[in-house]
Amino acid sequence: MVMTTLGAGMQARDHEPVVSVVTGMPPISIAPGRFAGQSVVEELLRQHESRPLRSRLARTLGAAPLDANELSWLRAAQAEMIVGDILTRLPDGYSVYHSLPIRNTAFWVDHLVVGPGGIFSINAKTHWDRDLLGSPRSIPIGDHAMPYLRDARFESAQITALLAAVMPAAAVVEPLIVLVNPHKILLNRKPNAVTVIDSPRLRRWLVARPRTFSPEQQAAVTALIDAPATWRAATALLAPAHLHARFTALEQQVAAARSRRTTFTVLAAVAGTTLLAALTSPLIVAAVEYLAAR
Repeated sequence: MVMTTLGAGMQARDHEPVVSVVTGMPPISIAPGRFAGQSVVEELLRQHESRPLRSRLARTLGAAPLDANELSWLRAAQAEMIVGDILTRLPDGYSVYHSLPIRNTAFWVDHLVVGPGGIFSINAKTHWDRDLLGSPRSIPIGDHAMPYLRDARFESAQITALLAAVMPAAAVVEPLIVLVNPHKILLNRKPNAVTVIDSPRLRRWLVARPRTFSPEQQAAVTALIDAPATWRAATALLAPAHLHARFTALEQQVAAARSRRTTFTVLAAVAGTTLLAALTSPLIVAAVEYLAAR
């Protein structure tokens, strides 16, 4: 995915009582940074800025505020936000980062998780209500073979190289592809070096990883991730709060337009049924009278 600016990590929080995963290790306190899906939201808003405003009539009739490409960006952002919400429910001892631009590339990592079980680069993909059939090389979506597995391996390799100075010699960043609520995931065989998982199982999968980092190693890794020089930086379009507010407004416009189109479709169907009944009613009455007179 395309890069934007750096943000510090956010301490994962759980809404349930939890115990620190690493004995004796306090929760890592990291200032809030970029929100989940922020890079996608920035690209969506950049594209949407050049789109002409809808007329009052178009808004009344429920004309879509986004074209097909913009709608795909909106859904991608929603998928990242769903995964980001899941990651906020990790126990103490985990640190979560979002939309980190990878230095010397045009890619960003959707989510980066650091915990006792290692470092995980997570790509969130949005293909709701579909069965996914794939091979170890690609995941087909419709008629297209998507290079998700290749991209995930590339991103993890790049981040491993960035963090190599403070990581144990044998440690690598593990790539994950998280599919948001698909019906089924059916791969011909397990992909090499990439875990493909559905979103409902993500939290449990991460927490179940065996410990690979000591508290000192984990602290060194998070310190390097928190350093702005580790990542490629660019000027943000707006402050995160403003970006999120504009995205929410777009979501509301899309929902309102869909609701209006549904309303007009129902009204048209009712009007058509009423008109048909009005036109056929005299014929039905005449037929009944004719049969009664015989």
